[in-house]
Amino acid sequence: MTKEINTIVVSYAKNLLLRKLLIEICFESKQNIDDITDLIQSLNFYGMDTKPSETEHNLLERLWVFVESCNKKELTALYFWVLNRKYFVYMEEFECHESSFKQKSFDSKFGRELAYKIYEPNNSNLKQDTVQELNHFLCTFATELDLSSIDEYTPDQIMEVIDTYCC
Repeated sequence: MTKEINTIVVSYAKNLLLRKLLIEICFESKQNIDDITDLIQSLNFYGMDTKPSETEHNLLERLWVFVESCNKKELTALYFWVLNRKYFVYMEEFECHESSFKQKSFDSKFGRELAYKIYEPNNSNLKQDTVQELNHFLCTFATELDLSSIDEYTPDQIMEVIDTYCC
């Protein structure tokens, strides 16, 4: 896959899929963005700290529902987004197991390892990594919001942060 195609696929994931997820997590209804969910308020309050088990369970459940509702093309785009975000982690893991390769051989085998993750997301744990990465993404996003005082301008402010995160 070329760098240009990778960029297009990841942009698709950010511009459409992550935007859709953020809107679902932030607002009670896609049509009415005036009602902010308790979930995003909880994520904002706790930030990156440990959350109550009910909040954590609710978030993970919503993330799994989101991932499971994606069609094959959408899932592939999400997987490429995760591969881009975790590229160096995957490379380091691969290096630990395969340290005896020459550079050209290493690049080829590592490329096959990444392809395996895309084609076998359940067996390679890419699907679980996707949910974990989405969880981290949402918690980071939530810390960017100012929900200390919710008023009629808050939904617009949330949408501005979504626009920033998804471009």
